[in-house]
Amino acid sequence: MKRDNFILSLCMVGIVAMAFMSVEDINDRSMPYPEGFRKWVHIKTTLTGFGRVPQTKLDGFHHIYANEKAITGYETGHFPDGAIIVFDKQVADTARNVIKSGSRKFINVMYKDSKAFADTGGWGFEEFTGDSKTEGRLSVERQQSCFKSCHQAQASTEFVFTKFTN
Repeated sequence: MKRDNFILSLCMVGIVAMAFMSVEDINDRSMPYPEGFRKWVHIKTTLTGFGRVPQTKLDGFHHIYANEKAITGYETGHFPDGAIIVFDKQVADTARNVIKSGSRKFINVMYKDSKAFADTGGWGFEEFTGDSKTEGRLSVERQQSCFKSCHQAQASTEFVFTKFTN
């Protein structure tokens, strides 16, 4: 569990570092905002850095959601095209001695299309800032960097970090 959180944190550090790179035009590999993802299957929630003041971009709640095709992937070990996994990052609100999810920092999206994203293990990667459905989009270079610096090491689990336990 700690190893998974460490690896996930390293991946998120890479995404934060890439956010400061020059912004390139959005490409035909961009994905739409995953409408209704909070109604999908909740895979897990982790909480990091809630005691840190101020919290970094990576601190807070990590909520992971999966659509039906991604659930098939979690159950069988093979994620079919059309599988979508959403990483919903929210502030850890610690007011009044209660720790709860606060405002959204960003969401990261993994979308499986083995033909369109053959160079990144069949997965496309996208980011949306805050509650925006258009801001924070990733260029082709940033998508490839996310794969190479983080997800490529997870080849044995089809490049997915999380595990679903029911």
